[in-house]
Amino acid sequence: MRGGLNVLRRDDCGMKVAVVETNLIVEGPGEGQTVQIYETEPAPRVVEEYQNPALTATTTRGIWMLKSAMEKGATAIVVAEAGSPAFNFTKGKAVLYSGAGMHVDTAIKALVDGKLPKMDGPTHEHGHEHDRHMH
Repeated sequence: MRGGLNVLRRDDCGMKVAVVETNLIVEGPGEGQTVQIYETEPAPRVVEEYQNPALTATTTRGIWMLKSAMEKGATAIVVAEAGSPAFNFTKGKAVLYSGAGMHVDTAIKALVDGKLPKMDGPTHEHGHEHDRHMH
């Protein structure tokens, strides 16, 4: 793809989109229970669904989800949030879109319609889930 992917349009045949979710609400790549892979043509539909590999990872949890989605051909990934490691890992290979708090169906429709915002930077610092107490 020349120049990167700014929006996903209906005429982008064969595009695969990954969404990480819990109870059909878009989640962060390290937190969501399930990864759904969609094909966008002729109409958006789930072609694969699996347990988020981040749930069993001990480090860089979100990267495991992103890696799995990209290995399945996803070039657009809808997440609720993402840290700088996610941007470094996906740079030039996949585009992250913000679906924070959205129902999966709403997020996919917005993406296909070109209305879902592309993430342009981290939403938090790496290690947001680590609570360390200094003594």
